[in-house]
Amino acid sequence: MLWSSTRAALRRTALLVAMIALYAPRAGAVEERAWITLEGGVEAYDPEQALKDGPGLGLRGGFFLKRWIGVEALFTTASPTLELPATGDGSFSHFGGGLILTPDTHSWILPYVYGGLGSVRVDNGAGSTSYGSIHGGGGVLVRAGERLGFRLDARDVSYAQEGGPGRDTRVNGFYLSGGITALWGGRPRDTDEDGVPDKKDRSPNTPTGAVVDATGTPLDGDGDGIFDGLDQQPNTPKGAVVDTQGVSVDSDKDGVPDGIDQCAETPAGAVVNESGCPLDDDGDGIPDGIDICPNTSLGVAVNAGGCPITPTPLEERFLADWSLRFTDFPFAPDSASYRPEGGAIIDSVGAMLTLWPDLKVEIGVHCDTTPEPGFRVPLTGLRARTILRYLLATYPKLDQKNLWITGYGDTEPIAPNTTLAGRKQNNRVEFKLLNMQTLVEQQKARAAFGDTPAPPAPGLSRRMPPIPEQTGAEETPAPEPADAPETPKPEAPAPDSTDAPGN
Repeated sequence: MLWSSTRAALRRTALLVAMIALYAPRAGAVEERAWITLEGGVEAYDPEQALKDGPGLGLRGGFFLKRWIGVEALFTTASPTLELPATGDGSFSHFGGGLILTPDTHSWILPYVYGGLGSVRVDNGAGSTSYGSIHGGGGVLVRAGERLGFRLDARDVSYAQEGGPGRDTRVNGFYLSGGITALWGGRPRDTDEDGVPDKKDRSPNTPTGAVVDATGTPLDGDGDGIFDGLDQQPNTPKGAVVDTQGVSVDSDKDGVPDGIDQCAETPAGAVVNESGCPLDDDGDGIPDGIDICPNTSLGVAVNAGGCPITPTPLEERFLADWSLRFTDFPFAPDSASYRPEGGAIIDSVGAMLTLWPDLKVEIGVHCDTTPEPGFRVPLTGLRARTILRYLLATYPKLDQKNLWITGYGDTEPIAPNTTLAGRKQNNRVEFKLLNMQTLVEQQKARAAFGDTPAPPAPGLSRRMPPIPEQTGAEETPAPEPADAPETPKPEAPAPDSTDAPGN
């Protein structure tokens, strides 16, 4: 009866140990690797051993090789009363060693199982006899601090009995014990596992992975509220809005984070300043980066691509003929200089060319037969260079690499030089397009935006030209270039030895 009740108690204890193990918290606590336990409990012997169940004492010591596996040695001794018909006291002792396994030695409540080999020595009235044994069991250690814990354990010891008062058979003894455990061999408690012990840690709940200083305080180098080590963008500008991983948020995708971006609705593709506001170099209300006509004059209505809705008359002539011809150009006789009305003509061409900055243009100068024969080609070359230098100085947005100059002299007359009218026709300046395909492609790109005036983009306004001061006299408009006879559209000429790039 005692054997049955003891076994039932052992089963209930084993169930309790299993429940504690199931619900044990897994939070890391301490890292002690060695422990020693002084225990006491109840021995329940096999009926074949002819020993009465009774108290016992034990001593155990263990050392963990890794966080979940270790070795343990144990010793248990008891002085049980002999079963009738034998009388008096017997003895029982068990020595053993083996492996012990646990989910995590760092936990505050530590379930474990173990097993191994050993030796049993029994005196049950027939003399003291030793037997080889195996054992296995499990339990739970509940820590009361970094160096102290309480242990509840259940163990089965099995050996093959021969020559005892009972039958020669394998017997099993059960041992239910509780004890006090001392722990050492590890570093102090570090609940948040940041490398700083709790007693020195000023921030004991640091998130896993955060970088901390010597006091356990998390570091945040860029001040965005996301700790270093967790921050996937550790150099976020001050004031930027970030997500939970420390990556700056940029709602309008302009490269300037929200929180710093003062223009939060910048159109996609726009070039912005450091505050996230779009740039608009020509003041037409269309941001740089979107504006495919970046040199529009102030006050001109543009489409969504930043291109003028209505071209100027001079621009229409150039796009239709791929050239501009100005006859009777007002050069001074035998000189590269020209009168003011000639400057007005060149200004009108320079303003037009800035609207098409990728076009390559030849500046060709012709003359009649009035200058000395050997001086005609050099003279027209000097005149072409003078025009080039004026354009580059007055219109800095023009690219010098796109402008070519040629002095033709009197080699390509378009009218007889025998009359004054013919000489005026021959004394001319021509601007010829060299890269026709580029012009065709750009015309298609501009046409794709339509001919509807576009409102200014968010963060921009359309700048207007300054109002001229009133002087009391009407201003005289710049003279229109003289109409020239229509000429065939030229193919792009290959520069020869007389052609030179503008410089």
